[in-house]
Amino acid sequence: MGLIQPTIPPLPETLSFAGKSALVTGANSGLGLASCFHLVQRHISTLILAVRTRKSGESTRSALLADPVVRALPTKPTILIYELDLGRPSSVAEFATKIRADIPTLNILLLNAGIGTMAWQTTPETNTEQMFQINYLSNAILSVCLLPLLRHSGETFGSASHLPIVGSRAQGLHTYAKYPIPDTTSIFAFLNDRAHYRGMQRYADSKVLVSMWLRALAARVDASVVTVNNVCPGMVSTNIDGKEAWWLRQIVRFIQAIRGRSPEVGARTLIYAVSAGSQTHGEMLIDYNVWENKFVNTAQGRSMAKRLWAETLAAAEEIASGAVREANLED
Repeated sequence: MGLIQPTIPPLPETLSFAGKSALVTGANSGLGLASCFHLVQRHISTLILAVRTRKSGESTRSALLADPVVRALPTKPTILIYELDLGRPSSVAEFATKIRADIPTLNILLLNAGIGTMAWQTTPETNTEQMFQINYLSNAILSVCLLPLLRHSGETFGSASHLPIVGSRAQGLHTYAKYPIPDTTSIFAFLNDRAHYRGMQRYADSKVLVSMWLRALAARVDASVVTVNNVCPGMVSTNIDGKEAWWLRQIVRFIQAIRGRSPEVGARTLIYAVSAGSQTHGEMLIDYNVWENKFVNTAQGRSMAKRLWAETLAAAEEIASGAVREANLED
């Protein structure tokens, strides 16, 4: 990884999402907000903002509709707001139920929301480690719950729906090779044991899980109906570290100032992912190119991915009974 990141070319002028609907999590700031601007500027018909509070959603909708490019469009997008807290499984289940009840078709599900932190913190409902819950488990469960809607939309439109989860090349810093999870130990239990927490390396660990999950999901989903991929936007100047100690934030800001992309540029990679072809199915994308995490292809990685799949489906079923069957993911 060089000091200067590669240049990300502008998106094609001809790229249009006219007649389509998109749902973006973490839509009120950073990459999520920048992705929303790209979508509305490119004629998305319906945009669903998944945000933690109604107030932040209202502010985001106002900003999007006030954009000069959007104001000049002959047809304005419909922008809907739904509350979602990825740290609360009950919120994830309720959100998915509402979306499936209210939204007839969904062409894009951009699972962007995530966090990065040094400190050990747990979620309020299930007492799980928060980066594991937010960066991985809640996103995986959402992909299960909304897969039937994406599949229906792909079949209805005659073109693939898209399901990207935002990942990171930082997953190369994972701890699994050095500290393997014993085959006799639950992956979930291991990661939710504070004794195995190694600070910010948990961020990398959580992104490896995303890669494993999406590759397994892609193997069970027709790419011509739903294209599933994983995208790294590179280092972007966002506030993902906003809750860290002031001194750590200053270090991060310094590094971002040297090599960080703007959210607009970073979001180009996300928009590429939501419009990419079947060659990206199940793959990790970096700077518009497919990137391979070699660990996931090792014997250890494949064994871990198989266990992760089973534990994740069990968690999805516990939170949203019947979701696995409806998604046609039962082995």
